[in-house]
Amino acid sequence: MRRLSVFLILSIFILSFSSVYNIKIGETSFGTSVLIKVDPQTYRSISTIDYGVVYTVDATTVYDGLWFKNYVASFTVDGSFTGILKAENDGNEINFVYETRYGSKTSYKLSGGKFVILDNNFILAHIERLLEYPIPYFKLVVPQLIFNPSKTEFATGQASLKKNGEIFEIKYKDESIKIKYENGKIISLEYPGFVKVELKE
Repeated sequence: MRRLSVFLILSIFILSFSSVYNIKIGETSFGTSVLIKVDPQTYRSISTIDYGVVYTVDATTVYDGLWFKNYVASFTVDGSFTGILKAENDGNEINFVYETRYGSKTSYKLSGGKFVILDNNFILAHIERLLEYPIPYFKLVVPQLIFNPSKTEFATGQASLKKNGEIFEIKYKDESIKIKYENGKIISLEYPGFVKVELKE
């Protein structure tokens, strides 16, 4: 009984600091993204996308101000684990390691510690953190692209953040994300290709 009470209290605590978002193309919903503030420096994001198979990314990031210290993202397809990506940032160098479910590992080192992570799987924690510590120009890294040989060249680069009223816009290369942000919370995002992410009421 005591364990159950503790579990219920923790569940209520976590839910009270979480936000759930609907992912849509046009008016068709095809997934959700959950953003959880574990503590002031730790965020967890879980995105679930249904492309005919269900693709889930569960990512936890520990920050020091805007810059991340540790990042872990696990990937599953239809409930089966496919791999895990880890990154450690000592302020001077970032070490990325991707491990498949079969145990094979691939590593990558990135010089300089001041990079903003932006996942390409609707992981919203990094965007929320950027809006809490806004800067007009920053270096960006998309961890999943590092380990995709055909897209590695797009994994890092310079990006910008601009504000127009309640709307922020992140620009990177030829892409942009428009974000409605009110009272310290992401309300909605617009991605290229008519993709929208909206806070559930």
